[in-house]
Amino acid sequence: MAATFNACSGRVSLSILTQTLLMAAILGAGGASCNPGGRDLDWPPRNELIRRQEPLMAKKLKHVRFGIIGLGMMGGCHAEIMSADKDRRFSFTAVADIDADRAKTFGEKYDVAWFASGREMIDSGLCDAVIVATPHYWHAPLTIRAARAGLHVMCEKPLSSTVGHARAMIAECRKRRVHLGVMLHQRARADMITVKKLIDRGAIGEVFRAQLICSNWFRTQAYYDSGAWRGTWDGEGGGVLINQAPHHLDLYQWIVGMPKRVLGLISTRRHKIEVEDCANFLLDYGKGKVGYIYATTAEEPGYEQFMICGDKGTIVLEEWGKIKLGKLKMPVSKHIFTSANAMAGGAEQGITWTDVPVKNRPDGHIEITRGFVHLILTGKKPFDFADGRQALNELELSNAMHLAGYSEKTVDLPVDAAEMERLMNRLERKLSTGKGQGVRRKANADFRRLMAKGRGKKVKRGKVSRRR
Repeated sequence: MAATFNACSGRVSLSILTQTLLMAAILGAGGASCNPGGRDLDWPPRNELIRRQEPLMAKKLKHVRFGIIGLGMMGGCHAEIMSADKDRRFSFTAVADIDADRAKTFGEKYDVAWFASGREMIDSGLCDAVIVATPHYWHAPLTIRAARAGLHVMCEKPLSSTVGHARAMIAECRKRRVHLGVMLHQRARADMITVKKLIDRGAIGEVFRAQLICSNWFRTQAYYDSGAWRGTWDGEGGGVLINQAPHHLDLYQWIVGMPKRVLGLISTRRHKIEVEDCANFLLDYGKGKVGYIYATTAEEPGYEQFMICGDKGTIVLEEWGKIKLGKLKMPVSKHIFTSANAMAGGAEQGITWTDVPVKNRPDGHIEITRGFVHLILTGKKPFDFADGRQALNELELSNAMHLAGYSEKTVDLPVDAAEMERLMNRLERKLSTGKGQGVRRKANADFRRLMAKGRGKKVKRGKVSRRR
């Protein structure tokens, strides 16, 4: 039997308006526009975003009500996980999808409110936080709408398709004092956490080389044909670098750090798609420190290897949970100048290899979701959680790789957002077949409308949902 939520929506509307007025008084009603001079693609300034590292203070809640926007593969996964989780700190209250029949099906399956658009759900007053699991281009408009409604936001990876939009998302959430996170759930992998802790405590000394091979993301043509937006410039915004590799790119920068510049090769090796299915890149950190990343969806059998070489030894992670730690007798920096043997090598130096034990952990999606709840309720970010600023690093890497690969040049970081948008325009004009159905154009238009409205204005309310 259908039910409406007019009364609830009315109360929440007053709450949001009151909160907006209070925030305006605190922050100053005449605050700066979020796209001064029309520079919406590269705002806030890169240096400012990198420099500002103070923690956010979340709105005080005792319980978090979650809604999910986008009910495709990952949205369905989140719905299943949240409905099964017995954690009493949060509840699953609503779903939204532009396919009303799909939204209704999910709503009835999980006995939650359902909506035919993300905007309707955001404005309903039924959620304290939303999970955005839509095609990448819609992450920015939906996040900004949710932030302006006072809702915390968790996006599926990547944070967005381009750094300009991602920076605007971060700025808006900071302005609204809401938390922004990204479902980079492989940070919860026990083996990766172990490797990071080894590096952080100096187990191999100063790192001078890192190599990451991730060819274990094999996808068939059927995968790319399963959705109109997949494998397209106007629907997805990239291939392996924007869809599969974000997890590994995030792990790489989380553990090794961000480079100064990127150069490399990019190609569509096997699949019948518009975007890349293979990427090879060299990362330059300066002072002789380098990194190498290889990612593909067109290689069998798949393989994963993460090798990090330092002054005192080497860490090698192969596949899931297999870590070897090699410790040198003396640091390379010392051995070079103390040995009398002109051709001295491993035999003289000696290296001791040990297997590093790895503890089992729960599913990464569950851990990251619980971590987001912890952040919202306490204001404290868990060790393995990627907030908006950290997730931006992963997107900086993938955007830099797209620029370097398709422009055949070395690209400095942080990425020039306007240059990235120009590249996307060129690639879409040159390679798009129209399969993506113009998702980028529609989402970008909505993004620009939101930026033009500025901050602090009330978002127009949508229709009321139906519930079984």
